[in-house]
Amino acid sequence: MITDQQTNTVYFSNLLPEEFPNEFQGLAKIIKDAGYKVKLLVGTEDFFCRDFMPVQVSEKDFVQFVFRPEAYLKGEELSFLTDPFQVELMTPDLIKPRYSPIILDGGNVIKGEGKAIITDRVLNDNRYQFPNDEAIIERLEFDLKCKVIIIPEYPNEATGHADGLIRFVDANTVFINDTQTEPEKEWLTKLLKVLEENNLKYIKLPCEVDENMETAEGLYLNYLHVGDLIVVPQFGFEADLKALKIITQVFPDCKVLPFKANWIAKEGGVFSCMSWGVKN
Repeated sequence: MITDQQTNTVYFSNLLPEEFPNEFQGLAKIIKDAGYKVKLLVGTEDFFCRDFMPVQVSEKDFVQFVFRPEAYLKGEELSFLTDPFQVELMTPDLIKPRYSPIILDGGNVIKGEGKAIITDRVLNDNRYQFPNDEAIIERLEFDLKCKVIIIPEYPNEATGHADGLIRFVDANTVFINDTQTEPEKEWLTKLLKVLEENNLKYIKLPCEVDENMETAEGLYLNYLHVGDLIVVPQFGFEADLKALKIITQVFPDCKVLPFKANWIAKEGGVFSCMSWGVKN
């Protein structure tokens, strides 16, 4: 499994420089100045390209899951549904992926060393084509070539993604959100139980997301990580500096930089959601 630390190229939707030219140029400059490449995906209909692009398993091995998110199949959202095959055909130099029958968004795959964390949304979405949950997990582990850890999806969150809930620090440690007034105590208890069962330690990052989850403002865990560069979203909140300090301390060998993120957070995601990092 290719982890964030191993990547050297960051792709973004071709819509970003069109809709947010100044913000995109500022972020791209940070990435390029750190010695990494920035490229654009062609033919996208959505900023959040991690969801519809393949998951990189090894340097020449990518697996494309079925991109059919329930939240996008109704009303106005349908117009934002990107066809991964169109992007593959229109974007130069992409490696042709393997194809999996599993319905799964890339934003629900949290990659670590030899393991991946995915919410149980993947089970709900695929039970119609597999005899049981164990068969779904077995197929996921075949596709991803690693151990798969299933965590509960956050209640009443439309996407069912894991990328707003958890992030690998290393093979044995994860970041989770520090929601001091967590209304979903039962969900948190279940999450911590899964971490304990899998011998995963956790570090809490501030989380200032509004309880109605109308935007992703305050979601620090969704930072951009490429190689030894980490770009931490900043929202103008008191917690900005605290999140930056924690991430800097956890990754002493990385260059950790702040960058304003309200512009993209108001669209529903932050830096990890809107980027697709690969090793090439």
